[in-house]
Formats: sequence, structure tokens, C-alpha cells
Amino acid sequence: KFLKRIVAPDVDPTLEQGRLASALHDYTHGINSDPLTILAILFSALVHDADHRGVSNVQLGKEDEGLAKHYKGKSIAEQNSLDLTWDILMSDSCKDLRAFVFANKVELQRFRQVIVNVVLATDIFDKELNDLRKSRWNRAFTVNGNDDVSNDGHDFRDLRATVVIEHIIQASDV
Repeated sequence: KFLKRIVAPDVDPTLEQGRLASALHDYTHGINSDPLTILAILFSALVHDADHRGVSNVQLGKEDEGLAKHYKGKSIAEQNSLDLTWDILMSDSCKDLRAFVFANKVELQRFRQVIVNVVLATDIFDKELNDLRKSRWNRAFTVNGNDDVSNDGHDFRDLRATVVIEHIIQASDV
């Protein structure tokens, strides 16, 4: 009721649900209107620490040089978690689940892209990744105020959604 009073206080009840959904869609940069993205966020939250050994990436690189070499010393624990859990999802035992969840290969690829972005966002100690995230935040939210499309036609909605998701997972992982 609180959100209704703020977003649409004097709306005809027959129009209220649609307008509220539209306002919420805009306010969340489309995240709440995309079930596949929501599922990817939930999946990422469940798997981001799979096989975590309780040490930092720097220490993990010292303790498991093979793993460090495999991931070129970057986000070792996070990439390992992604690989392990993705292999399970892609296994024959999950074939029916994949067929039920993903209508096509494009959806599967988009799901993978979101989980990679989200899980890698949990590596808060990688300066290069943090600088990249800050740069994307600035690009997404400082160009043309709150416009969704820049003067050169670039669409910022997906970028804004990605940046918001990354920051939420970072905050929840701390």
C-alpha cells in the first residue's frame, strides 16, 4: 500500500495494477520484470561460494598453483565456483531441468552471462575488476541524467540493470 500511495496515489483501480507494474519495472531497471534474470540472480547467490576453501584468492593461488594457473590468477575462487556449478547444470542429469527453464539457446546464454557477471562481482579485492565496475557505474548513471538512451543512441537500461545487480550481490556477500 505504501508503494501505491507514492507511485500512483490517485489512479483508477482498474488501471492501478498496470501502472504500478510499469513504475516498478522502470524503478528496478527492468530486473523485476525478467524472470530469467531473477532466476540467474538466485542461482548465483546459491553457487557463488561452491568449493570455497575459506581463504582469499591470493592465498588460494599460493595453496593451489594449478588452479591459479588455470584461471591466470584472476578471481580464482569465483571462476572455480562458476565452472563447477556450470558443469553440473550442463550435465545429463540436469537435461530435463534445462529443457524446462530455457526455451532456447539464447536464453541459456543470457542466463550464463548474468551468472558470470554476478559471481565475478563477489570478488571485491580485485582492483582491476573494481575499477571496471566503477567505470560502468559512471557510464550507466552519469550520462544524460536518467535517460535510457544516450545522444548517440546507446541503450543504458541493460547496463544499469547489470550494474545494480553487481552492487547488490557485492553488498550481500560482505
